[in-house]
Amino acid sequence: MSVPPPLSEIRELPEATWKGFVLDFKYSTSEYYDIDRRTDTPFSIRLVRKPFENTQIKHFEGHLYSDYLDDPTAFVLYENGEIVGFLEIEREKWHNRLRITELLILPGYRNMGYGKLLMEKAKSISKTEGFREIVLETQTCNTMAIDFYFSQGFQVNGIDLSSYTNEDIQAKEVRLELAYQDEFGKN
Repeated sequence: MSVPPPLSEIRELPEATWKGFVLDFKYSTSEYYDIDRRTDTPFSIRLVRKPFENTQIKHFEGHLYSDYLDDPTAFVLYENGEIVGFLEIEREKWHNRLRITELLILPGYRNMGYGKLLMEKAKSISKTEGFREIVLETQTCNTMAIDFYFSQGFQVNGIDLSSYTNEDIQAKEVRLELAYQDEFGKN
């Protein structure tokens, strides 16, 4: 992964003008993490990386500053005056966690280190504001994102087998909760 040129700039986006802004997420994936549940014990779930028969194209929308978020802040990453990506965080104060609610690097700028810049921004905010950990959600079919999050020190923190539909396992799109803890979050 190359390091972005020094002309990168991250700016906070004011809620008043960016509320409801649509983020267009689109990616392709040829693998997923399959859910292997043992039936002889209620506490055995294993994630096994497997190939899809055919490459899958995934597409969904996100929105900045959604009403259900608690104390969100959104940021835009510019490179040479061009928008490269977005980051939105939410402060889950009731249990002292920072949640990454949106992280999008636009096509054409992926795998160039920009995601790491935005992740460093989230880690800096978490450390400065004293959160015990950073959490985020992704899907078991988004293996490129999972690989990126793992490279940034995140670990699996939970699995929701029916977050989106009752057929999430069959759809190969199970919700994963990932968490990052650094020296600032350890007691």
